[in-house]
This record gives sequence, structure tokens and C-alpha cells, in this order.
Amino acid sequence: MNLINRLREIQKIIREVGLGMSTISLPAPKFLLLPSSQDESSKEEILFSHLVKEPEIESVSRDLFESGFYNLAVFEAFKALNKFIQEKSCRNDLSDRKLMQQVFSENDPTLFWSDRNSISEKDEQKGYMLIYEGSFAAIRNPCSHETDWIDDHQTALDAILIAQHLLRKAKTAYTFPLADITSPV
Repeated sequence: MNLINRLREIQKIIREVGLGMSTISLPAPKFLLLPSSQDESSKEEILFSHLVKEPEIESVSRDLFESGFYNLAVFEAFKALNKFIQEKSCRNDLSDRKLMQQVFSENDPTLFWSDRNSISEKDEQKGYMLIYEGSFAAIRNPCSHETDWIDDHQTALDAILIAQHLLRKAKTAYTFPLADITSPV
């Protein structure tokens, strides 16, 4: 039984028991296209499956996206990004914007892509720190505080792809000084 059917059964039981009036519920999902049969996928599902490939992002956002819970899909994608960066940087004491500021800092980063000797290398470090921090401020935080901040499939997919790009970039980051890397013999 898929997740959506299980959720529907839980909602039915909640209503039958009488708890539905006293609980907070999510807004109804917004469907733009419904597949004509169970065997067909909607265009959004096909697009999602072709573009979202990172397992950390795909596993937490696919079902929500396909069910029309776009805001939650984006929120979960950014939570997965946050978790990955916490684990890679060994900074479980921080999260969200503060984590991004610390681990990608301009002067003493925990995660970095170069030794930051040239202007371009320094610009990359600073620029990505700002992109990481800004994406949490502009996308992740509103999604966590508002139930319908993102309510359409295209905006949701765009935001999920931003999270995916940042995850891929974080995967390529170093966590130790480049001077410590020895050449293969």
C-alpha cells in the first residue's frame, strides 16, 4: 500500500474517532495534472524523475511532490541538504543559516573547494557561502513556517533542484587542508 493510501486511511480513522476537529491539518494538495490511469505518470512526475537524481533529495521529496504537497517536498529536500552538511562537517551543533555561515565561511571554512589563494577561489568560497545561506533564508525557512509557501509544481521543482545542486557541490567539498593531500606515488 503506498504512502498516500495509508495517509488517507489514517485521516479516515481520525475523523471517525472525532479527533479531526481538534488537530491541525495540512492544506489539500494542489494537483495540476492527474494521470488518466494508474499506469501513467503525470508530466510533473516524469520531469521530477528525470531531473532529481541525488538519493538524499529524491528519497525524501518524491512522494510529497507527486502527491501535490509541494511545500513539504521542498522543505524535506532542504532538511536533507542540512543533514548532509552537518554530517560532512561534523557540526551537529548548528543548522540552517548558522551552519552555512560557519562551515562555508570565507576565512576559516570547514568545507571548501580550493586553497583560496586566487581571487577567483576566494570569490567561489564567499559566493557559495552566500548561496547556501541565502537559500536557507529565502526557501527553506519560509517553507518551514508557512504551509503553502510553495504551492505549484514548477516553483517546487526549481527549489528542489537548487537543493540538489547545493548537495552535489557539498559532496565535492574538502574537509581538510589541501596542503595535507599527498600526490600518488
